[in-house]
Amino acid sequence: MSILPIAPLFFLSGATALLYQVAFGRKLQTIFGATAYAVSAVLAAFMAGLAIGAHFGGRYASKVKRPLVLYGVAEVLVGVVCGVTPLLFDAVGDAYVGAVKALPSSLWLVSGLRMALAGACVLLPTAAMGVTLPMLARAFASEGASPSAAARSRRRLNLLYAINTAGGAAGALGAAYWVLPTLGLAATMRAAALVNAVIGVTAILLGLRGRAAEPGAASAEAPADPTEKVRAAPAVPAAARPLARRERRVHVGLAFASGLLVFAAEVVDTHLLTLLIGNSAYAFGLMLTAFLTCLTLGAALAGPVERRLGARALPVSLGLSAACVVVALPLWTLAPLTFGWFGKLAESWAAREAVRGLLAFGVLSIPTVAMGLTFPLLLRRVAGRADSGALVGRLTAVNTLGSIAGSLGTGYLILPALGSEWTLRAVALALVAAALAAAWASRGAEREARAAGERATLPEGADAAPSTRRRRLHLAGMIAAGAVGGTALALPGWNMAAMTNGANVYFAPNDPVDEILFVREDVHGGVTTVVRRGATRTLYTNGKFQGDNSGEVTAQRSFAHIPSLFVRAFGRVLVIGLGTGTTLGTITSYPYEHIEVAEISPSIVDAADTFFDGPNRRALHDPRVELHLNDGRNVLLLAQAPFDLVTIELTSVWFAGASNLYSREFYTLCKERLRPGGILQQWIQLHHIYRADLAAVLRTLRGLFADVALFVSGGQGILVASDEPLVASRSRLVALGARPDVHETLGGYTLESLLDRLALSGPELDRFIADSAAEDARGELVSTDDNLYLEYATPNGNVMDYSVSIRKMIDTVWAYRPADVHGRHLAP
Repeated sequence: MSILPIAPLFFLSGATALLYQVAFGRKLQTIFGATAYAVSAVLAAFMAGLAIGAHFGGRYASKVKRPLVLYGVAEVLVGVVCGVTPLLFDAVGDAYVGAVKALPSSLWLVSGLRMALAGACVLLPTAAMGVTLPMLARAFASEGASPSAAARSRRRLNLLYAINTAGGAAGALGAAYWVLPTLGLAATMRAAALVNAVIGVTAILLGLRGRAAEPGAASAEAPADPTEKVRAAPAVPAAARPLARRERRVHVGLAFASGLLVFAAEVVDTHLLTLLIGNSAYAFGLMLTAFLTCLTLGAALAGPVERRLGARALPVSLGLSAACVVVALPLWTLAPLTFGWFGKLAESWAAREAVRGLLAFGVLSIPTVAMGLTFPLLLRRVAGRADSGALVGRLTAVNTLGSIAGSLGTGYLILPALGSEWTLRAVALALVAAALAAAWASRGAEREARAAGERATLPEGADAAPSTRRRRLHLAGMIAAGAVGGTALALPGWNMAAMTNGANVYFAPNDPVDEILFVREDVHGGVTTVVRRGATRTLYTNGKFQGDNSGEVTAQRSFAHIPSLFVRAFGRVLVIGLGTGTTLGTITSYPYEHIEVAEISPSIVDAADTFFDGPNRRALHDPRVELHLNDGRNVLLLAQAPFDLVTIELTSVWFAGASNLYSREFYTLCKERLRPGGILQQWIQLHHIYRADLAAVLRTLRGLFADVALFVSGGQGILVASDEPLVASRSRLVALGARPDVHETLGGYTLESLLDRLALSGPELDRFIADSAAEDARGELVSTDDNLYLEYATPNGNVMDYSVSIRKMIDTVWAYRPADVHGRHLAP
């Protein structure tokens, strides 16, 4: 059977698999949290399913008479299970909350629970996905033991792998720029499920039309030459014989190393690209697209490389990968200059996304295309052999396990310990070691092939290289390996001032700095820096402003003062997002009994405590304060007691995942976790945001809380919501303002005067929402976990000029200001 009818099906299968990975990850993130630990648990469960499916698919492939039919059944199973799985998410959330509350406080226990519950959702469909490649390898392996039959099998398997990977790249790009913004999560999963069902039914029909294979035979396909099999019987060529035990071990080891090192590099590359091109949902889509496209190109080159180099293809590809990682190291420091060069030329959102995409491809292409050669070369070494189906399954399973180990080990251990620069250098050294190991193994294969009277690699019939030439090649390889390893260790370090200048955000770098006081990397928050300009210290995450000890202090103190105007009881508080800690320090000036803080990045905690202990009043050492290194939504979900105040300060709405804290489901959770009359306060940006997007946040909040107000302080938006009227007591404000700690943080203002900063409330807020909806073609403006409205709408605002956008937005909302603010919101 020709491979042509299956090629588009397997391409679409790769695309839907990527859509499922993104959709499952986003949905489970709202349950397990957005920390790297939670995300990794979901990824590990997803990839473990692929490994299990590949293992059992390969194990039983040779026993299946119609492997193409079984491939179709697997695709149908993927579609059916993924189509109904969204119905289970509520039950998974309830089970998670109940179990975490009952378990002892342990990161390992909670991580295991997350992985188990994620596995309950994804293990069956991902195992079915893992079956697909071994079954197709079996279905399209050419019958016969001739060199030409083995060559056809290698070409087909290589092509299938490349097609599926290309489908994943297309799925990543389509998910970010069209599918998810248009359909949302649930509809995306239903649409992908329908596509998988169509793929499966089509494959089943194609499989039933072909001839059934005999168990243990390579394929049901007739050989090109019926006499070829007879002639080959006396001596089976090395390209078709089963692998010896020693060869199997070498191939399995290299498959594991390939997965480990490719994903170790992928973790670091994604970490760095978040710093260099941004961390919007679109940016992550571009990163994944670039990574998978480069792997596809590597897979496409595997055939020509093997034909040219024979048994030396594997060690050469690994050595080339090491060299390319080293060559790419200096490019990371040059990448931020791209935004300065294109700042004046790329003024539209589409043009800036194109620049980000080109930059992602530029820095990834050199090392990732080279690394994309290794696993396809391994698959080509086993294709066409008598046990090819089992070997493909085993190599795929082991490669996937290596990918899990590389992802988790790099993210949890290596990256925090070494930093991204030295982790990449370590990856290069590990690739050199793998190349040397593969070279040693290839010498054994060549000796065995010569003993059988034939060469072990393509092109068949060619004489083995003379011994003198082989020795020279091995010597040259050793010298090259040493040179690459030495260069990896000797290259000068990166310019962190250039890499953290934030040019990717608005296509203009931050102001020059006098000194970098602090640089820390972690997988949760990225790269955290503290810089000094004169006497001003400023905190950045991935080059994005977080706060300072100067001009932003007044606004950040307002995030505590303004909601405290309306708080009825000073009991329990939850502060989501630490930043410099200025808001937390202001909260501690009030007589709250217990204050919990949720901060996802340990680096930010260290920076705030070390460099901003003045503005934050050393709040982290206050005995009332309890710190959670966790996602704020997850802390709220698992809270044991209700809060009187929940205050939220994020860096930007457009960050990937930030919309989880501006959705209807999140506001519902807040409402459930507040005491009667409790207050929710949330920062909202007024710069680089369109009116419809601000209105969507207000509309979503207004749909759940009886009273909502928008304040403007220091150019920042402050949302305050409650199920009771937002009315402050004048006498109570006077008493609070007389407290020394509160008075110190007010900066000369009175608490009552803060009411003058109110811009919208009551009927005027409702009118602003209605007018905004009338001006927008999208109609009803609401943000949910499913529609991802803000996730994909707000990054578009970053093309606006900062000063123009903020002035326009403040003027717009101020035009709706109530006539008598004090009369509405102040009582004796």
